[in-house]
Amino acid sequence: MFFYIMSYIILCLIVGLLGRDRAIGFLGCSVAALLFNPILVAIVLLLTIPKREKKPSY
Repeated sequence: MFFYIMSYIILCLIVGLLGRDRAIGFLGCSVAALLFNPILVAIVLLLTIPKREKKPSY
């Protein structure tokens, strides 16, 4: 049982890493993966585009 819980949490953190350059970031993706299904959140992340980085203005 402990193995399954730890595997689920690690999978949620991996999904959070996938979402670190999205609008909601690492924490938002990790929490969404914990609340919903990590595989579902990963699919949504793969279908969305990353946020654009602002170019420095000189």
